Amino acid sequence: MDVIIVGVGGQGILTCSNILAKASMNSGLNVITSEVHGMAQRGGSVEVHVRIGDVHSPLIPLGSADAMIALEPVEALRKVEFIGKDSLVVVNTKPIIPVSVTLGLASYPDVNEVIEAIKSVAGKVVHLNAFEIAKKAGDVRSANVVMLGAFAKHTEIFTLEELEKAVKDVLPEKVHDVNLKALRLGYELA
Repeated sequence: MDVIIVGVGGQGILTCSNILAKASMNSGLNVITSEVHGMAQRGGSVEVHVRIGDVHSPLIPLGSADAMIALEPVEALRKVEFIGKDSLVVVNTKPIIPVSVTLGLASYPDVNEVIEAIKSVAGKVVHLNAFEIAKKAGDVRSANVVMLGAFAKHTEIFTLEELEKAVKDVLPEKVHDVNLKALRLGYELA
């Protein structure tokens, strides 16, 4: 399975990929990851390719991702070339407004229009406000894990229990409770 994870710096995209990679390794599956950062460490575009199974290249070919996990809606649209008519796309509807928009130099598109544009390309689109769900879990910083829960609900590659174990393996113990709650809420509400 090829999964591309996209968003902006600071959203926990690398943590997401580490959890997926750990779940893969725990299940005895081969996994390769590759990350691409934008110009800014925080706020810049970030994409991570996670390839699970017998693959030899770390990068997912255009149009062939089985799934996309998008922590920011416009970043999903920016990387839509990686998905195809059979792809699953899980999109966080909470935008991260760039400085150019805040300064009035650009405008941010309507999120519903972004979702519709993604639906015109993908096989299945699941959209949810991971920020609000993470708040319910106890910490907005767990929105990335909410997205993993939503992803797990719509795929068969990992069970919720396998992802829970990977969350415990990857994250520090002091944040286990809130992140496990976020994972379960993402799964239930997706």
